[in-house]
Order: sequence, then structure tokens, then C-alpha cells
Amino acid sequence: MHKIHLIPMGGSKSKEMIVENGQSFNEMEAAEACGLPLQQFVAKAKEYKIPGWKTGTFERAKLQKFFEIRDSVEFDSIVLAISNQKGGEGKTTLSLCLAEAFSEDTATLLIDWDPQANATRLFVKEEVPSVMEALGYRKSKKRNIEDLILEVKKNLFLLPSSIDLANLTTPYERDDFELLKDALLPIRSKFKYIIIDCPPSLGLILENAFIAADFIIVPVQTRAFSLQGLGDLYETFQKIQKKANPRLRMLGAILNQFEKQKALSGLAEGIKKYFPVFETTIARKESIPQAQARMSLLKKIDGDLMQSFGDLKNEILRRISKIEKEKK
Repeated sequence: MHKIHLIPMGGSKSKEMIVENGQSFNEMEAAEACGLPLQQFVAKAKEYKIPGWKTGTFERAKLQKFFEIRDSVEFDSIVLAISNQKGGEGKTTLSLCLAEAFSEDTATLLIDWDPQANATRLFVKEEVPSVMEALGYRKSKKRNIEDLILEVKKNLFLLPSSIDLANLTTPYERDDFELLKDALLPIRSKFKYIIIDCPPSLGLILENAFIAADFIIVPVQTRAFSLQGLGDLYETFQKIQKKANPRLRMLGAILNQFEKQKALSGLAEGIKKYFPVFETTIARKESIPQAQARMSLLKKIDGDLMQSFGDLKNEILRRISKIEKEKK
């Protein structure tokens, strides 16, 4: 279990100011300034014995002797909504493991956007302020979202949920459909990837997620009733894309907890009526519930299965890249 602490965003200088003013910064910020993935930067810093490679704190002047330093570091987050209105399809597990995979290289935020707060309870046992407090729903006092974010491991951050989110049911004002989108605006430049773990339902909570997101991913288990509800989910996606978020794209469905020998004939074809299907599949293995029971990251329990999520991450990035090229 990793130590949890509040991420000191509100009172610290932004990455842009750190780079421009030539101050010292940590490994992640240094890697970003050098334009390298974190692991590659750390390896090079150790190889070159750059001052700070042991402590993890680097000075711009020292780095400039080895790398070309970018003048600014700025993220425009890719926001992925993991959604399926049917329960038991593995949305939270997929959200957790994908966030872990993305955080191997860069700053990643997992948003627990489900009132059941299962992702939150995996990391946090005590009560903490939740995402609901950042929304200002029904004129409630709105807290700074940066003060609510927890760091659960290096590069992996969590925006917790609570049962209070279940109160987000009925639009009070027109802007209530964009509460999450508006709340995320101050941190879109602080994370490369933002993953939203959506609840197993339709309605205002899900619509907020789709309006805030850039892409949707649908986990589907290989079971007899897994196709139920996909039509309704697709209609919700189309409605949001047409009326509220024209940039929203459907990346596709992922065959989750996949058992090849028990796979249902024609399941993928049934899914393709609504969504494209990812080539990468995620196998059903006991290491996932074991990792969650131990409150551990999957990589420590099952490196081979974690590689599957790494493969999925890469396929997601390829699909995003293709969509972006098509836009141009």
C-alpha cells in the first residue's frame, strides 16, 4: 500500500513556472521538460550521473548540459470514460488497471465517478472529501478540486468518490450537465490522462461523464447477458455527441475477463452492431481480486497480466492517434 497524501497543487507553482524560472523540479517534471517518458529519463539520468539522479531533484542548469529543455510543459489531458450501464462488467477493475498502466510513463488521474466508491475504498479507508464537493451542485459551496486529489503512487492520482454523489440525480439548472467538465478545467493541464470510472447506470451522473470526456471505452464480459443495455448506452453516447459534446468519440468495447475456451459464439459480432471491438482482450485471472484484496497495484501481483493492460493502453493510443489524424 502506498502512502497517501494530498497533492500540493494549490499552493505550488505550476510546471510552466518551474521550467521558465529555472528552479529545481522532481523526476516527473524533469522528464516532461526534457520531452522523455519518465522511465527513459530516469535511466538516462542514472547512466549520465546527472546531479540529482540519486535524490530525484534536478536543477534546470544541470539538465541543460545533457538535454534540450523545453520552454514550457503543458498537458491537454486526454479524458477517457469507462462505461457500461450494466453492472458487473469490470468497469472499476479496467479503470484501475488502465490508470496504473498509463501512470508508468506520465501523470494520470483516476476519477471515481461512482457513488459506490469501490475504487476509492481500495486506496482510502478513512473518510476523505469527495468529488461531489468540487461540483457546486444546487448552490452548495464549491471546493477547489486540486485540494481533493490524492496521490496513491508515483504519477497515479485519485479523485475520490462517496455515497454523496448519488444525490446528483436531477438537473437543478441547465449547467448541471456540465458540472464535472467545469470542475476539471483547472487541472486539464496537470495530467496527461484522466480516466473516469463511471457508474452502472444512465442519467445525470453518466451524462456529466460523457460531456467531460473525449473518448468512451466499454468493458464487456463474455457472458450470455453482456449485450443487454448496449443499445441504450449507444443512444446516450449519440445524444451527448450530437447535442452537448461534439468532440466525444467511441473508442470501442473491450472483451473483459475473457475466457477463450468459454467465449460465447458471436458475442463480438453482437457488440459490433454498436461499437468497434478492441483486438486486445483481458483474461479472467484470480490475480486481479487478489491485488484488490491486498490493496496492491496489479504489477506487484501479476506482471504478465499487467502487460495485457499495457498492450491495451498502446492500442488505445493508436486508436486515438488515428481519430486525431482523421480530424485533420
